[in-house]
Amino acid sequence: MKHLTITLIIILVWGKGFSQEISVESGLNFTSYRYNNSTGDSNENVKPDSGFYSRLGLGAFQLGSQKIGYGASFQQLNATGGDGYENYNWKTNYLGGFVQYQKLIYKNRIGAKLSLDFLHLVSGKQKIGGETFDLTNEKEMNGTWINPSVGVFANVINSNSLGLDIGYNFSYAFKAGGQGTESLSYASSQVYFRVHLKSPKNELDVHEHELPKYIIPDSVSNNQLALEQEIQNLKLEINVLQQPLNPLPENTVFFNLDSYKIDKDQYQKLETLANYLINNPTMIATLVGYADDTTGQTAYNQTLSNNRSKSVQEFLISMLVDPSQCIVKGEGETSQFNQKIYDSNRRVTIILTSKK
Repeated sequence: MKHLTITLIIILVWGKGFSQEISVESGLNFTSYRYNNSTGDSNENVKPDSGFYSRLGLGAFQLGSQKIGYGASFQQLNATGGDGYENYNWKTNYLGGFVQYQKLIYKNRIGAKLSLDFLHLVSGKQKIGGETFDLTNEKEMNGTWINPSVGVFANVINSNSLGLDIGYNFSYAFKAGGQGTESLSYASSQVYFRVHLKSPKNELDVHEHELPKYIIPDSVSNNQLALEQEIQNLKLEINVLQQPLNPLPENTVFFNLDSYKIDKDQYQKLETLANYLINNPTMIATLVGYADDTTGQTAYNQTLSNNRSKSVQEFLISMLVDPSQCIVKGEGETSQFNQKIYDSNRRVTIILTSKK
């Protein structure tokens, strides 16, 4: 356990230095052993037991249009049992890494996620009666394990600097290799909370060591010193105002007939918009959806326009845009953009404004 603690501390420090967002997901494993002996028989005396688990999120990488999180994983997969004569239990500690994809699916509050852990047994004990046995050399338990899981979560807090989720996962771990004459796998239910801390992004990156040092003679009075400092501050403000503004991203996303699915040829403009909003946290994007008025009923087209704007919103949030920067609005059917080329009216128009 000492080595495990040291390893987790090193990973935490390393990850904090290189990641814009760090997260900790912790909870309880309620694990059932799926065990069969050399003759294929199971042991009905083996009962589920609970243990601790934690995932330390260190960052994310881009896969297509989606962001995939990664980090370190720790899992306790325990069991207990007894045959009426003596009691026994298994206590195991697995350490490894994970990748994870998650997506908000309902009102920016409820989401689903898929995770894949790669685990290795770092310590394990089995107690039978009064004796204790080391499990790290047991072929059915050591080695590399693959632990996929699926889960749901609810977003409780989501601010610019802090997020809090609660959720449930179901996982099934199996060994990536031979286990000899016996076989073992783990089925676990997990309940957890997840805290993620977001590093603030500065609109202008100014370092103290880059600023000219202002030297005041000893003879200058306090009033003169205050005046000179005020002049220095005004110079800095002027420099900020003279910085060129970021070019505004393209403001229209087009859709196919009777569809609110975003085509891949629209991804680049939305990725550019997402980067713009992340780097300009005071900006708000109003996402106004439309449908053409040549097909479908008015009520249906109203729903279609709403869904188109929501699709753009979900895409931006998946790119880590703050949900408070995205306002959804459906305007229903229209022909105002082009009365002959109907495709021009199947759109979401993006209007950028500053927060008040």
